[in-house]
Amino acid sequence: MKKPHYLPLAALLFLGTVTPSTSYSYDTLTLKTLLQGTASWNEMRRNAPDRTIDLSNAKLEDADLSGANLSGASMVKARLSGARLNGTDLDGANLFLARLQRVDMKASSLRNTDLARSDMKSAYLSGSSFQGANLAMSDLRWAVLDNVDLRNAFLEKARLFGTSLKEADLRGANLNNAEMSGQADFRDALLSQNTIMPDGKRATPLSASLKGARFMEEELREPITMTYTELTYPEPTAERAGADETASTVLEQDVESWNNMRSSQKDIEPVLDEEDLSGRDLEGANMSGLPMQNSVMNGADLDNADFTGAVLTGTSWKRADLKNTRFVNAELSGADFERAYMKGANLTGAKLTGAQFHGTRMQECNLQNSVMHNANLFNTDLSDADLRGTDLTGAQLLDTNLKGARLSASTILPSGKPATRNWAVLREAHFTND
Repeated sequence: MKKPHYLPLAALLFLGTVTPSTSYSYDTLTLKTLLQGTASWNEMRRNAPDRTIDLSNAKLEDADLSGANLSGASMVKARLSGARLNGTDLDGANLFLARLQRVDMKASSLRNTDLARSDMKSAYLSGSSFQGANLAMSDLRWAVLDNVDLRNAFLEKARLFGTSLKEADLRGANLNNAEMSGQADFRDALLSQNTIMPDGKRATPLSASLKGARFMEEELREPITMTYTELTYPEPTAERAGADETASTVLEQDVESWNNMRSSQKDIEPVLDEEDLSGRDLEGANMSGLPMQNSVMNGADLDNADFTGAVLTGTSWKRADLKNTRFVNAELSGADFERAYMKGANLTGAKLTGAQFHGTRMQECNLQNSVMHNANLFNTDLSDADLRGTDLTGAQLLDTNLKGARLSASTILPSGKPATRNWAVLREAHFTND
């Protein structure tokens, strides 16, 4: 991010508390050493066992970190999607809000690791140990945790849709209020009376049997609970550094909390330039008026989100879900919407000069009075869209579907001339009088 802006503490008091590093900033020398290879990295750890490892917010997508000793490392908000972490030692590491989608992490050790609010969708975690780990509010949808050690792990409010927990050891695990657990696979998992089920009750032989799991008697213990220590937010000093990073954290944690913050603290003006929100679930988020230049939203779920008046120059939305999303009067010059799904989106008055819509589905979009100079609309579906007042000067309309779209004399064609009824009929569009 380029433009720090102070975010008042009062707007953030409702947040769950966590244990990140204050700056969310990785040490560049540490990252460079890690990327040189596991052998040299592990030698460094052996020679300097007390060295602080700060990889917070590090970009490690698709990296091969198999066998690396990352125990005790601070990896808050680290970006590890698609990484290979087989046999990796992450004991006691802090991976709060880390992105671990699709990681390959077999037979790894994550004992007492903080994974609260981490995103592990579609991760392959078989045979790993999460004993005593904090997985509160983690996203484990479609993850494979077969034969995983989850003894005494804290999974309160974890998302378990499509999660495979076959033969997992869940003795002492706390699954209180875990979401979508009915769609998880617990076959042959091991439970005990110290396992807290999603309904908040202790597991019984009957509840285990109903999930196809096994049950083992143990000495009764108090349920496992874990708390988050408080975030360190920037004080209102002259430098005011880090506040935008905090705003980004609020957004990634919970859309409802973000929207409440924006509606109750209207003086807050977070800057989210150059943010990477790829793959995030931000449905219904209020992003109106925000500076977000060059940010990336590829594959994100932004249905019904509101970007009214936002500055979105150079942003990327490839394959994003944008149904009924509002871009009214937004600045979207140079934006890339390749193959996004934008049915019913409202782009009234939007500035879309040079925007890319290759293969984009824009059925029923409202594009009235938008500026689409030199936009690429190759193979774009604009059926039933409203193009009255749209300026398409220089736009590429090869294989564009305009069936049922509404045009008028105020629509400016790629030639720079007003649309005509004949031109509309040739495109199977409707020509109306404004």
